Amino acid sequence: MSRKLLSYTAIGLILGSTAIADVPKVAVDIAPVHSLVSRVMEGVGSPKLIIPAGASPHEYSLRPSEAKSLQDADMVIWMGEDLAPWMENSIETLSKMRSHNSS
Repeated sequence: MSRKLLSYTAIGLILGSTAIADVPKVAVDIAPVHSLVSRVMEGVGSPKLIIPAGASPHEYSLRPSEAKSLQDADMVIWMGEDLAPWMENSIETLSKMRSHNSS
């Protein structure tokens, strides 16, 4: 699964609508995904972690700063509805960015 996630992330960053000189704003749902995406973005930028480590992603309530990270993101990478069923609605409500469901 991690190779698939890294591949999709790399493709998304390369083919995204962000200009080459701009650092893409990427948000990720959980800490393990954050770790993987951080490695892919190393030297380019740093993804924002939406759900803090140790918090349950199943019924998480966004804080204003986390909602702002989703709103500002050029791309969101998340594990899918089974883990965070509320995430899709939050993404649709907050912005019109590319979302990659890695499930």
